[in-house]
Amino acid sequence: MITLEAVREHAAAAADRVAVRDSQEALTWGELADRVEALRAWLTRALDHYEANRAMVLAGNSVRVVVATAALTSLGIPWVGVDPERDGDTIAEQLAAVNPTFIVVDSSLPSLPADFWQRWGDTAVLLDLVAFPAFDTRVTHYLAAAEGDHSAAPWVNPPFSALGFTSGTTGTPKLFVRRKRTENQRVAFLRDRVGFGPGDSFLITSPLAFASGHVWAGAALALGGTVRLGPPDAAAAVDVLANERLTGAFFVPPFLDRLLEAATTTHAAADLTALRFVLTGGRHISPRTIRQTRDRLGDLLYAYYATTETGINTMAGPDDLAAAPYSAGRFMPGITVRALDPDTLAALPPGRVGLLAIDSAYAMDEYVHRPLDTVTLDGRRHILTSDYGYLGADGRLYVTARSEPGIDVVRVEGAIKEDPAVRDVCVTTSLDDGGPGAVAVVVLQSGLAPQRRQRALVRAGDVLGRFTGGARVAEAGSIPYNSAGKVSLPQLRRELAALPKTA
Repeated sequence: MITLEAVREHAAAAADRVAVRDSQEALTWGELADRVEALRAWLTRALDHYEANRAMVLAGNSVRVVVATAALTSLGIPWVGVDPERDGDTIAEQLAAVNPTFIVVDSSLPSLPADFWQRWGDTAVLLDLVAFPAFDTRVTHYLAAAEGDHSAAPWVNPPFSALGFTSGTTGTPKLFVRRKRTENQRVAFLRDRVGFGPGDSFLITSPLAFASGHVWAGAALALGGTVRLGPPDAAAAVDVLANERLTGAFFVPPFLDRLLEAATTTHAAADLTALRFVLTGGRHISPRTIRQTRDRLGDLLYAYYATTETGINTMAGPDDLAAAPYSAGRFMPGITVRALDPDTLAALPPGRVGLLAIDSAYAMDEYVHRPLDTVTLDGRRHILTSDYGYLGADGRLYVTARSEPGIDVVRVEGAIKEDPAVRDVCVTTSLDDGGPGAVAVVVLQSGLAPQRRQRALVRAGDVLGRFTGGARVAEAGSIPYNSAGKVSLPQLRRELAALPKTA
């Protein structure tokens, strides 16, 4: 997130221009500077700078979260967000993993652990962002801190470090530490590739709890643009884009699909011509999504391949997506991706599918509570991912699957989605249901005639069979995604457990 010094620079240039807004509140650069300065000063008085401070944010997206995290960033206090949609037990495990000295919390969240106040009320300093405060004496409310005294106690910033959690698609998110500033990569991209600047506005609907959310927000603010924290509903996001004439946006792929659906049906008349670019990442997108974006919004889509361990690795711009819709694009500066034999870890030539290993200038340093898998190639540390893919002769990277060896999941799902009867699909071997091979979990459009529905399921099985030799298909009402746009496999397993599978 942005520092107080950077906020002051933008405030000096344009104090009355809006810096950040959500559906309830907006702050100009001048107001943001005042709030961050007051909250930063309060933190210096509330915390001991000799201690190894660590902070956690348990709250949904809001202007208040931006103020709080900017104050933390200004003091060099590493902080990490928690997905507020997670259950209380998982959040309790994440709290225990971090053992924070400071917690930013929205006390109205229904998912707070049952023992939260008992466990952390006397252990950590608490700042409550709740809209209607009770002013509990154990807790300082945001209004008291961010609109209070600006006098700061002596403070020495520690060496830079950042905390983060993986998205936790298969279980409890894993805690990691990074000692490199990844926002510089995003700043350079926004400035150099799309010409983003003070006249632009950037919509973010994904949680600031995840790196993709808060780092893109921080990059946009660093360049003097306005950040709009958007609604979690896709149709409402279309209204925001149109009514506020926003120029850029970041959406995870499932949200982008829902937004395109709304923008071409119920909101087909919405004027979205102010948009200059849309970013997506975190999961692959289909050729259908690329076409729909081009038809409705224009040639403005950028899709990137990233991992928790390494940050953004490749970027596919509009030209890449038009020429090679299944590619993940070309390497970002400072990044090398190699495909390795999964058994010997030897580098494979272009065209051969292997386990992806990444040498990144923005790589994380280590997991906090488990080892990080790495391999040294040509004297450089490469992080071993769980992803598979190959390097194309065209210089682009092609990711075939996330944790699904032997299956080109990206092409299978893309091919199945070519059927207009299919609304969504997930291909996986991770259902743990005792069945052999891969299964395509298909979500069909509502209102299909029985014969059309059956044809769509048979076609999905035929597509899967061409790629894998198997033809297992299960129909579901929806694919469960977490807030980062990743498939929640535990939830998917639960939802499919009682459903019949159609071959």
